[in-house]
Amino acid sequence: MKVTCKTFFLIIVICQFFSCNKTKTETAIKISANKDFNTESKLAENHLVGDEFSFPVDSALPVKILRLEIFHYDEVEENYDKKVWFGLFKNNNDYSLSETKVSFKRVNDPIVDENEEDKTGWEVSASVKDSCVILIEKLPYFVDGSISSVKIPESIYPEESFKFNFKGIEYTLFATGKKKKEEQDSDWIVVSNYKLYLTAVIDGKKTTELLVAKKNFDDQMIKIIFGGDLDDDNKLDLIIDTASHYNVTSPTLYLSKPGEKGKVIKPIGVFTTVGC
Repeated sequence: MKVTCKTFFLIIVICQFFSCNKTKTETAIKISANKDFNTESKLAENHLVGDEFSFPVDSALPVKILRLEIFHYDEVEENYDKKVWFGLFKNNNDYSLSETKVSFKRVNDPIVDENEEDKTGWEVSASVKDSCVILIEKLPYFVDGSISSVKIPESIYPEESFKFNFKGIEYTLFATGKKKKEEQDSDWIVVSNYKLYLTAVIDGKKTTELLVAKKNFDDQMIKIIFGGDLDDDNKLDLIIDTASHYNVTSPTLYLSKPGEKGKVIKPIGVFTTVGC
């Protein structure tokens, strides 16, 4: 039985206590449950993890990222107004990255505050907001300007793969795990023991990286928000919502440039928030 939204939020709080030039959009093709998936799945054997394993771990990701919205008191840090922020903006199918003035204001949180006079929530706003995909604290390799992107599916289910070329590099996204229909005649699919991987072929060498691992989901699925080159190194970067619960969002930033030698991509930032 599902807990109420407010109860779920309180559980999250307790756990935390303890513990524009036009860009070129590149094309890709989708492959579902075929021989290519079987090949990629074998490559993932070197990245085998237990079913209880969850990846990435939020607390291990140092870079701060944000969205424009109203958030609970513990989801925005007091010093965020002192940081320099870059915004990723979308205009039709084109993307741009630019330094952005971000404002933070205390406002009423209708979920937590007991009366309208209380103001424990945070409102995050920017001068350009309608097209803002995400905000990222300034990194040394960020440059204002247009961003190359690639069209990829929002979700990759177990036994599915998606092959594409970006900046001359061959990539494949593929997933392992279990999936079954919720009911015999249902369109809903239940996914468990899920793992999402990225394979890249660079200079003839094939490398596979684990992107996400979740044991199960509650009315939610991993969603790919963006694919393109954010750190200006002609390699793929990703933004993925790694939340596994319907009342949680966790946009997670994956960049290629900060990766260790021989690594294709690395998760470096996440912004986890609870709805109601």
